[in-house]
Amino acid sequence: CNYPNCKKIFSCVYNLRSHYRIHSTERPFKCDSCRQSFSRNHDLKRHQKIHLGIKPYRCTKCDRTFGRLDALKRH
Repeated sequence: CNYPNCKKIFSCVYNLRSHYRIHSTERPFKCDSCRQSFSRNHDLKRHQKIHLGIKPYRCTKCDRTFGRLDALKRH
């Protein structure tokens, strides 16, 4: 990525183009349940799990559940 201060490297042009949207104001992927919009479809899909209540990641120590693995790891 040649955006100032961004050091990301991509081997696939598609991924680079998708990444460029993060730096722009372009947010073509809109949530039907709320007003939030996203630069990448992947981010929209991840967001939509919030509205669906999908929480497949469970803490083995306290049984708390999370929608994302990174949230479980931070917990």
